[in-house]
Amino acid sequence: MISVTQGDRVFHPNLKEWGIGKVLGVTADNIDVFFVGTGAKRLSKSFVKLEIAEGGDAKHPLLDNLIETSQISNADYVPLPEAIKRFLAIYPDGMEGKAFLKEEREACLRGHQFCTQLLGQAELAGLIAEGRYQDVCDRARHVESVTNLLTKTEKAALYKALDIEEDQKLFSVGLADLLYGTDTEEERFKRFVRALELMDIGKWPIATLFGFIRFPQERAFIKATAIQNSAKAFCWRINYKSAPNWKTYSSVLRFYNHVRTGLVEEGMMPRDLIDVQSFIGSVGQK
Repeated sequence: MISVTQGDRVFHPNLKEWGIGKVLGVTADNIDVFFVGTGAKRLSKSFVKLEIAEGGDAKHPLLDNLIETSQISNADYVPLPEAIKRFLAIYPDGMEGKAFLKEEREACLRGHQFCTQLLGQAELAGLIAEGRYQDVCDRARHVESVTNLLTKTEKAALYKALDIEEDQKLFSVGLADLLYGTDTEEERFKRFVRALELMDIGKWPIATLFGFIRFPQERAFIKATAIQNSAKAFCWRINYKSAPNWKTYSSVLRFYNHVRTGLVEEGMMPRDLIDVQSFIGSVGQK
């Protein structure tokens, strides 16, 4: 018999539909394994001879980013096929349906259009060069106003901060750097978060809204409760902290891109992270 140890990647020889698994723990009689296709299972050593996965077969993004063993609950876990069923129960016509387009995409696309026009790279650089920081803040308010991403409380906090003259330059320069700077995305994100903290608006939705709206193909929007529920449903470790930080943000981005890849493999073809976020959010609903 092949001996397995905690952390090994394995397959169940008789239930290939469970997919690849990660050994969570081993006792004298049992082996606890999390399988991508079905969740956590306790298997008797007397009845199951697991196969060790090797090389490329042993790799899987979910298992590389799995939450702590103590947090895993099959009552919460939603494999991707089940997630798709839940999504289609809400939007039977899928991501091309009128209901989905109106409820999930319309406002974000409108915001993207205005952000591209009003806060494009050359436009933003010109405003800052002329010291027109209030104009930048007015345009940022307009972009936010056509989306439906912030709550009334978050919106009020942002607008109040953008009315403070000494904060307008801080925000304008930080936003230009976040969107179009030449340093790494990590460095730019950290600087923008620091600027927001100095303005007393360092919250996840505000920290991620403008990047997401301007570049929906590659940047994520984060709402605290929604992302925690969704990550729990997929058993994905996002290293969540309440204050915006790069470790959590990059973990969420990996999560989004993993789901996007899975949806493409299932033929759903999300256009961008607007679609992916809407899909993930529908799965995380209680």
